This record gives sequence, structure tokens and C-alpha cells, in this order.
Amino acid sequence: MKMIMRKCFKVSLMAASLVFMASGAQAGGIASHKAFYEMSLDDREQKSNIVNILGRSAVTVERDCEGWISVEDYVIEFVSENGGSERILSHFESWEAKSGDKFSFDVNEESTFEGRKDYGGFASLEPDAQAVFSNGAGQSLDLPKDVYFPMRHMEAVLSAADQGKPILAATVFFGGDYDDALMKTNTVVGNWQEQSSDIDFGDLSANGYWPVQIAYFKQSATNGEPEYEISFRVQPNGVVRQYVIDYGDFSIAAELTRIDGVDDPVCK
Repeated sequence: MKMIMRKCFKVSLMAASLVFMASGAQAGGIASHKAFYEMSLDDREQKSNIVNILGRSAVTVERDCEGWISVEDYVIEFVSENGGSERILSHFESWEAKSGDKFSFDVNEESTFEGRKDYGGFASLEPDAQAVFSNGAGQSLDLPKDVYFPMRHMEAVLSAADQGKPILAATVFFGGDYDDALMKTNTVVGNWQEQSSDIDFGDLSANGYWPVQIAYFKQSATNGEPEYEISFRVQPNGVVRQYVIDYGDFSIAAELTRIDGVDDPVCK
């Protein structure tokens, strides 16, 4: 159970980054907003000992004059077949420069199985592509020159969709735990789906979405099996209507239940 929970926490950070990066995708201007999601068990294989999942998250994406501030707070409870449960509470905050060459992150996590853990760091592409982690040993990580940070990656994904290029391979730096901060990704973008949302998005409404699936691989991966996959429905203005995190033997679904606009600052 604890091993599964560790993996879930790492993927939850990817999901947080997913919502942040998708919010940077609107052509002609990024839509600042705060979105609320309800999380539940989507599917499970017979071998999984997870029988139920309950969770909520609140995600805020807000422009500042130099880039974007993204914050997610979530709580997830996992119920096992023997009646036991484990809980994760997390606060994930990141900043990414408008130029896409700088990224910082801070993560505070509290769980019933590992107690409190904190992660933080800063990454820059100039003069040398490198990330420095502020927790514990102060480790550093050399980054490939073609690395993406989350929001710039989603811009590339939706740009490829607009151009009729449905497949994108990229290395993305997400932050978080040192061992999983840098991942290889394969993205498949489906055809445009014209469908209104079931809830009122107000000024953030759109008449459809792109279905997107991203597979995540460790840098050292040698086979074709991803560590996990995230599928989501994203509007052209970057609003993620729903997403599913697939761990292999079970998956978590997150549904958007409410969304509020956030005012942009007045910049000189």
C-alpha cells in the first residue's frame, strides 16, 4: 500500500503540472483562473488492493508581470480492500517565466504513511541548462538543451494540434522529487471534439476541446512501458475540463466542478 501511495504522490505532482501547463496555452493571451476538481476512482484491475478514492483539488493559475504563478492544493484518500486508508495533503506552487527559460517550484506534502516532506528548487536554461534543488543535500541536475518547462510544453502540444501534427515527443522538467523531476514524454493529440461543457464556465467557456494523452517515462527507460499516463480534455483557452491518471492497475478521474476568472495585473 505504501509503495502505491508514493507512486500516486509523484504522479499527482505531474497532474498538478498538467493543469498549470494547460492553462498557458491560449492563443493570443493566457486565461488566468481558479479551477476546482472532484477526484474519484476511475477503474481498477482485480489485482489492485485500492477499492475507492476520494479527493479534491483547487488550482489557481495567475499572471504576474514576468510570468505565471501556479498553485494547487489537494487532498486524496485511498481506501484499500482490507478497510484501511491512507491520505495525502499537498501544496504545489510554481513560477515560470514568460520567456520559458526559467522555472521554480515549492512543494509541501503531508501523508499518513511518510509524514511531512518538502521539495523546492530552481531551473534555468541560461547560461547552462541546470536545475538546483534546495532541499536536503542541495543536489543539482544538468538538463538537456531542448528541455521544456510545463507551460512551454503545453504551448508546443496545442501548437502541434493546430498544425495537424498529433504526436509530440519531449523531455519536460516538472520539479518535485529529484528522481522524478525530469521525464521523457510522448503526447498524442486527438481530433477536435465540438461539445459544450456540462457546467457554466462564463467567459472561460468554449464550444469544444482536444483530447490529449501523455505517457511519462523515466530518463533511464529502455522499454516501451510508461511509468504512467495522463489523459485530459483541454479547451483552446487552456481550461482542462477533466483528466484521468492511469497507474496501470488502477486509475483516478478528476472532474471540473467550478471555475472562476482571476484578474490580471496591470503591468508597465
